[in-house]
Amino acid sequence: MQTSKKLIRLAVSGALAASMLVPSSLAMYQAKVTADALYLRESPGGDIITTLSRDTIVAVLNNSSSWYKVAVNGREGYVSGEYVRGTQQTDFSLGTAKIVCSTSVNFRSQPNTSSSVLASLPNGASVSITGASNGWFKATYNGQSGYVSADYVSFTGGSSSSASSSTSQSASTTATATKSTGKIVCDTSVNFRSQPNTSCSVIGSLYNGATITILSSENGWYKATYNGKTGYISADYVTVTSGQASDSAVSKPSNSVSYNGTSAKRKAVIEYAAQFLGTPYVYGGSTPSGFDCSGFTSYVFANTVGSIPRVAQAQFDATTRVSMSELKPGDLVFFGSSASSISHVGIYVGDGKFIHSPHTGDVVKYDSLSGYYSNRFQGGGRVIFD
Repeated sequence: MQTSKKLIRLAVSGALAASMLVPSSLAMYQAKVTADALYLRESPGGDIITTLSRDTIVAVLNNSSSWYKVAVNGREGYVSGEYVRGTQQTDFSLGTAKIVCSTSVNFRSQPNTSSSVLASLPNGASVSITGASNGWFKATYNGQSGYVSADYVSFTGGSSSSASSSTSQSASTTATATKSTGKIVCDTSVNFRSQPNTSCSVIGSLYNGATITILSSENGWYKATYNGKTGYISADYVTVTSGQASDSAVSKPSNSVSYNGTSAKRKAVIEYAAQFLGTPYVYGGSTPSGFDCSGFTSYVFANTVGSIPRVAQAQFDATTRVSMSELKPGDLVFFGSSASSISHVGIYVGDGKFIHSPHTGDVVKYDSLSGYYSNRFQGGGRVIFD
């Protein structure tokens, strides 16, 4: 039996009768850098490791906050999620990594536990990583290519020369400037306040689509300027469009999403949905090559517990209403300006989080059922009764 410390895990799937978690092994996906220059950091908002150029391929290990944990060039680090997008490219170099396990781990012919075993990789073995696939790394070892579970792979390398050269980069690099710009995303308008709390005075109202200059961040609030005025706005209503916010304290949900229950159907839905993390949003899309919001939910349900209507409003009308406090993993969550104007849908996964395909330019990911989404929440939709 193989045992090891799990190094790359977003969440763990437990026994059905015990705690059930969204599995991390399905959360890993490959993505491209979309900025001309993007800093790879030691921690969210932390020291700079190196600079990644446009179109660099990374493996996204965790996208549960605005800072994505990635593997690239033989090491792990953090980048702003605003500047990476999912890609269908499967073969690329992530550099050298080490096997970390108790004794040895199977090196397989395909990225699954049903495939043939090519060899046993001992603890400490160096492998060259050449791809990523649903929680497995494609690797080369002693001239042989195969797959190893991401749970047993550790990226700890990275040359000192690249790290030192990165620290000499100009602080004005576009993708990592101290100042950044953002757009307001809300139903109609949101308060622009004098201090980072809801008890202080309101300076004005910022309307949906307004562009602001972000100066810093503090405990879930952005300090920003708009039309010559400086104030604060909740990070829940801001999408960063260029640069990076300078503080890691903004909107960082926990890494694991849990459900304590015995429903095989609910387990099937949230695990099946997780394997599409990183799939690009495509308007009208309803296949693994690209999803829109309702295309994603209808595809997941059709392949697990049964077909539901294709369009978000029709899904809302066809399902049984549940309140936010009654939500269970596997329930649908609906958003819009009213119950008769549903514009978005996702799948609740527990702990106040849901998985969805948000909008053009984004990918399937987890989000928190708070702030903007809480304000537009029109109800849950139950398909599974247990």
